Amino acid sequence: MPKPKAKTRALPSPSSASTTPVDLFLLAGFPNPLHGRAEQFLQRIAGTHAKVIATSSASYDGPLYRRTTVDTLLRAAAQFAVRRFKHRSDDQGARPRRIVLFYVPADDDQRLLDAFDFFVFPVPLRDLALFDEVGHQKRHEQTYCESAIQMAFEAYAQELVGIVQRRIEGRKSSEPLLLPPRNFHLSTHPLRETFRELTRRARTWDNPMPNGITAELFDRERLPKFLDHQEKQLIYRDARGVVFPCARASELHGQLLDIKTNAEPSALIEFLRSVYRFGTSLPDGFHHDAQFEGGRHFQKMDFQCSGQGTLLVTSSHANVYPNDYVRPAP
Repeated sequence: MPKPKAKTRALPSPSSASTTPVDLFLLAGFPNPLHGRAEQFLQRIAGTHAKVIATSSASYDGPLYRRTTVDTLLRAAAQFAVRRFKHRSDDQGARPRRIVLFYVPADDDQRLLDAFDFFVFPVPLRDLALFDEVGHQKRHEQTYCESAIQMAFEAYAQELVGIVQRRIEGRKSSEPLLLPPRNFHLSTHPLRETFRELTRRARTWDNPMPNGITAELFDRERLPKFLDHQEKQLIYRDARGVVFPCARASELHGQLLDIKTNAEPSALIEFLRSVYRFGTSLPDGFHHDAQFEGGRHFQKMDFQCSGQGTLLVTSSHANVYPNDYVRPAP
């Protein structure tokens, strides 16, 4: 399929020094000053090739995630990630390589999860939300906190490193974790709602899609403008009939915005959504070539663009990026 531009990349400077890949760990829901001790403990078990950032929440046991609390953690995480991203060398992928959020569940934790969207790998510290025999949440006790963090670190190693990262880095069209959450439609709602169930642990990482939603086998006859002769791929098609193959590695394009570390939270979120999916970094320009099968063109097909809102696309296909930015074909 013809592409409008060659791959470009705006952020790294030719003179940028190479940086060591690190994991970024975020801690949320701990009271002050215990959040600092939790940060130090996680730093010790994560090792030197990791960065840990903790932001304190209220000491009282109730809502833990005020807007200012969430924004402070988001800005600190984004500033670190943007600085590392800008100072990578041209032959490197995104830095940090992985972003993980360990958090204490609370009545208002959806505010936290919504802010970090689907660019982090969230791990709930459920034991710390429980109450002890005197009526205080266990998040106030250092021993409980360290035990919960240790278990969360093991879950990160098993689930993110062992399952999710491998699947996302495969960048196959048969991988549902890569699909654009606002523009891939299930029968009753966009995929975004199903992804929310994933982050809430209502679904498992090895079985993320609703029953009956599976990739279909496509050949050149079904996708004549995308697949070569004799080529076949397993690809997802949504409830509207839109097919979402991943663009080939040689056809990744799209220029990343030169985001500033002091940008508004909404801009930081959009940048990180374009670079990470469930805590795993994506290559520059990664996108899906959304199209109808049989070579049919879109005729005022509704897409939700993160930058321009609702778009009625009339073209052969549309490039849909991980942050749901939509670029119609000319």
